[in-house]
Amino acid sequence: MNFGKAFTYIFDDKRWFEKLLIPLLVLLIPFIGGLVIAGYLMRIIRNVAEHQAEPLPELEFGADLRRGFKWLVGALVYSIPVMLISLVVFIPLVNSINSGRHSVFATLFALLAGLILFFYIIALVFIMPAALANVAMKDSISAAFEFKEIFRLLKNNFKAWLIVLGGSLVCSLFAPLGSIIIIVGALITALFSQLVIAHLTGQAYAHSQTEGGQGALPY
Repeated sequence: MNFGKAFTYIFDDKRWFEKLLIPLLVLLIPFIGGLVIAGYLMRIIRNVAEHQAEPLPELEFGADLRRGFKWLVGALVYSIPVMLISLVVFIPLVNSINSGRHSVFATLFALLAGLILFFYIIALVFIMPAALANVAMKDSISAAFEFKEIFRLLKNNFKAWLIVLGGSLVCSLFAPLGSIIIIVGALITALFSQLVIAHLTGQAYAHSQTEGGQGALPY
C-alpha cells in the first residue's frame, strides 16, 4: 500500500484539470450528481486495482450514473437493518415516553437493540469498502452481497482495509476545510477526498488477492 500516492496520483495525469472539471460541475446536480460521481469513483477503484498508469478517467455521465445506481441499491439493502431497528424499537419508545406510558422493559429493549445496531455499524465500516470494491470490479449489484468473497478480501489483508479506513478518517477532517471558500471550495475538497479514498480502496483490493498481499505489484 502506498498511502501518499493516493494524494498525488491525480496530478500525475497531465489532463487532470480537464478531467476533473466536469465531475465538479456534475456535483452541483442534486442527488443525480452524487450517483454519477459514485459511478465515476468506482471506475477509479477498478483502474487502480488493475494498475493502470493513469487511473483518472473521463466522466461518462450515463454509464457512471448506471454504476452509481448499482452501488446505491447495495447500500440501501445494507441500511435496511438500521431502518428496521429504528422503526420497531426507537420510534415506539419515543411514543411511549411522550404518552407518559414509559416502561423499564421498553428502555432495556431499546438499549439491547442499540447495542446490536452499534456492532452492526462497526461491521459495516469494514465491510462496505470491500463490498464497494467488489461491485466496482464486477460491475454487478449482486457483487455487494458476495459475502464469501468480501470476507476473503478482508481476511487476506485486513491491514490494507484499515489503511482505507484511516484514509477515510483523514479525509473526513480535510473535506470540510473547503467550506471556508464557500461552495466551490467545499466541492473541490469533497471531490478530492473521495478521489483519495477511491485510490486507497483500489490498492486494498489489489493487495487482498493474496494473503498479506504477497506478490502484489507496488504502487
